[in-house]
Amino acid sequence: NEWDDQNRAGSSTASSAARPTVLFTTDTVNLVLKAWCQSSNGETGALRAERLLRWMEGLHSNCSEGPLAQWESILPKPDYESYATVVEAWSRAAVFESKRPSEPSGLGIKNGKGRVKHVIPESTKLAFECAKRAEELLMSMQGAHEQRMDSSPTYSNELQPDTQVFHSVLRSWANIQGGTKATAIRAMRILDLMQELHHYQSLHSNTEPKLQPNIETYKLLLRAWAHAAHTPEGPDRAEEILRHLLSMSKAGNMGADIMPDDECFHIVMKAHAESVRKRGASVMLIEGEEIIFCSSVERARKVTALLDWMELIALRPNSKIRPTTESYRIALSAWAWSRHVDAPKEAERILFKMIRANEGSRMLSDNEVRVIPETKDFNTVINCCAFARGVGTNAEEWADDEVLEQQLRELEATYVVAEGAFEALLSSPCAQPDSATFRGMMRACVNLLPNNEERDARVVELFQMAYKTPAQRENMNLSSNMRNPPGGGYVDNNILRQLRYALPSPKEYIRVREEYEEFRKKNTASEE
Repeated sequence: NEWDDQNRAGSSTASSAARPTVLFTTDTVNLVLKAWCQSSNGETGALRAERLLRWMEGLHSNCSEGPLAQWESILPKPDYESYATVVEAWSRAAVFESKRPSEPSGLGIKNGKGRVKHVIPESTKLAFECAKRAEELLMSMQGAHEQRMDSSPTYSNELQPDTQVFHSVLRSWANIQGGTKATAIRAMRILDLMQELHHYQSLHSNTEPKLQPNIETYKLLLRAWAHAAHTPEGPDRAEEILRHLLSMSKAGNMGADIMPDDECFHIVMKAHAESVRKRGASVMLIEGEEIIFCSSVERARKVTALLDWMELIALRPNSKIRPTTESYRIALSAWAWSRHVDAPKEAERILFKMIRANEGSRMLSDNEVRVIPETKDFNTVINCCAFARGVGTNAEEWADDEVLEQQLRELEATYVVAEGAFEALLSSPCAQPDSATFRGMMRACVNLLPNNEERDARVVELFQMAYKTPAQRENMNLSSNMRNPPGGGYVDNNILRQLRYALPSPKEYIRVREEYEEFRKKNTASEE
């Protein structure tokens, strides 16, 4: 409506020098563009924003003749903010559309060579198109900048895309849910263009270049490879980029600060860990016609190697790379998901490194405590041990008496690991046991210890410890169907179910349960 008023005003005053009373400016259009960009309408919002941008471009291409020719200088004209806003709108649309629920496509279909071909959901395909539109608009912005630079000697690079605009396009490729190798390659091409334009601007401009890759640029590239869900080599490519960053920053041959930080390591570590979680025992890497199998334990070892590398770099003076709680937690999860025979021992080693890091940082009063082991970290080790029975063996091996004895010794050794994590939790100043802790220890007894009276006695002892330990509210299970009964410590329905499964007879279960109910009633009465 406002534009119609301005248009009519321009038409009525075409024969005079009078200025239109209603002005529709670039700033006004930019506000509308920003509204569509932030509207969370996905592709629809981005389309409406780009339509306004093209409309502004059309005003100046068609106003050389007609009633508005004399007012060309005051007509809305796309500027840097206009293009940058629409690029950001398409970038947000790509991420928004990729998160839309889509029909399950299964694991994939086999192609002519018998290999599994992943089926990309329709929401992801639409997200690809939105990211392409963001990239095309960036190229259009660069082209408009070059055209004005050639046609106007007074042009001062107002429309030149800077690092922020390139990052908007990179974010669209990096943050698509269920990205592929193609999305990561498109992100790498954007980085190549950034480096090329930065080199050109450095040579042909007397001012500081407006475009320069920095650490945020490389983080987006790392995420692009890490989020490439259908690309088994994605984590390895991300690690290559991380190592390249460290070598470049160490050489000091870049003007911008590109020294990797904790987040860079975490992106790569999570990529390896997620690969373990999603693909289980093995991962297929295809290089031409050659198929290479990368086991999940190798992925877990790569996570541990990155953690060890972080600890080594942290020893350097003034290093900004130092392991955090998340660093150790990612490594713990990777080994727990690997289901490898070495997983319990490796998880134990990482947990105690985490405890030592916490103790060392607390001894330095002027230093920030960056590593704080929590209850769930101890529970991860306990559950890793509890589910270790049968890993790396088969039913035929258990029929051999000698092999059976060896397996039983290994299971008992695994239980010792769980017991060590449990004792460390009881003595920890940072965490306390919860319902999941006692349930995990009872499960470890059943799965790892010989079926005898000593095992039953240990299960009962753990159960008694669970209901006699005063429950902290933040560690209680507050779900409606699993809420801890009052006066019963950390005992909930899951622990009672585990107790029934662990004890050999209903009579023994009823006896222990009656002791628990009697204690709970006395405890509740004393609290009242």
